[in-house]
Amino acid sequence: MPLNEGFAGPQTVEQAFYALAEQTVRETTDCRIRVYDGEARRDELIEQAYRQPRLDNESLVDFMQRLTGKERFSLVINNLEQVSPSLAADFGRFIRSFFEFRGMPIGGVEQAAFCGNYAGTAFGIHEGFEHAFLCHLGPGVKDFYCWTREEYLALAGGRAPTFADASAYEALLKTGKLFVLKPGDVLYLPASVYHIGRQEQYSVSVALPFYTYPLTRFLARRVIPDLSEQSLPFDQEGISALLPFGSRNPLLAPLGQLLDDTLRRWSDGALPEYLGYHWHRLISNGGWELPRAISAQVREEGPLLEPLALEIGQRIRLREPLRISQQVALGCAGGQRRVFAAARSVVLDDPDGSHGVWLEQLNNHEALQLRTEQQRLVSQALSRTGCLEAF
Repeated sequence: MPLNEGFAGPQTVEQAFYALAEQTVRETTDCRIRVYDGEARRDELIEQAYRQPRLDNESLVDFMQRLTGKERFSLVINNLEQVSPSLAADFGRFIRSFFEFRGMPIGGVEQAAFCGNYAGTAFGIHEGFEHAFLCHLGPGVKDFYCWTREEYLALAGGRAPTFADASAYEALLKTGKLFVLKPGDVLYLPASVYHIGRQEQYSVSVALPFYTYPLTRFLARRVIPDLSEQSLPFDQEGISALLPFGSRNPLLAPLGQLLDDTLRRWSDGALPEYLGYHWHRLISNGGWELPRAISAQVREEGPLLEPLALEIGQRIRLREPLRISQQVALGCAGGQRRVFAAARSVVLDDPDGSHGVWLEQLNNHEALQLRTEQQRLVSQALSRTGCLEAF
């Protein structure tokens, strides 16, 4: 990674941590922290970390040592992409190159930062369940040990993590494949690889796990609950019909027919609509994992921002790593198109289909000049998603 060319560094991650001191930031994002003393999780320190004032010129290392009362510490921050536009943009450009080569995961990608001078990852030698990139920002060096699942099972006798107090811990470290990560290094970590990170000096690494959920899990956890809630109306005060009293099962025929009718109805309308909303929101968010507030009600549009006051002649640019994704007549009339950006959407009247080309030009992330009233109105509506810069 080009750390010497303005790419986000450890200080960018630290600033994201400090931003969480604002309660409104914590309430409007999924970004959360965990604090560890060795392998012991210290949840009682989380609120203190948010509320503890920083001393003048105090580094993050000094702050965490004062908070924990220990020389060594581990700080884990999840969903950094939701609180730091700089981290979202820089790592978003990085993962976009992977998407174009291999494709995008159905659940998106998260940023998880590991900050500290810990002697070993707090989770012990453990299995990674997702494909991931580990991006090392420094300033210190990290020793990263890896084992294939087969190697680990043969040595440890099972899939459970191995912690520092286990008799096999040091012996395992001697057999692991060692990667010495210097600032700017990126390690690709396939799923099912056991690993642990160790360091003597303070450093920051950002993991980018790819949430490639099995389609069966996505269907069971996301799609079916949403479609059931939205398209299986029922009278909560009503009662079902009484059933014949006997050994022959009277439920199979009516419930089987209900299930068959429901699946046919979903396939004809609700399912394509749900998947359209999910996919366009994910694409428009640059591939970053959808915030829970959006993914929980993916077909509903939450509050939008106030539009930018744009004028003809101004220049606009789509913020990195966001994308414009669009579909005609998705949850709107036939002469309209739903346009997604930053995981939000707006509906535009477009009876002649003329907006699509202009919108697609924004995906180059280059400054475009507003030359017509139509471009101004379209851009002003789109700005309510928060995706545009104007200058």
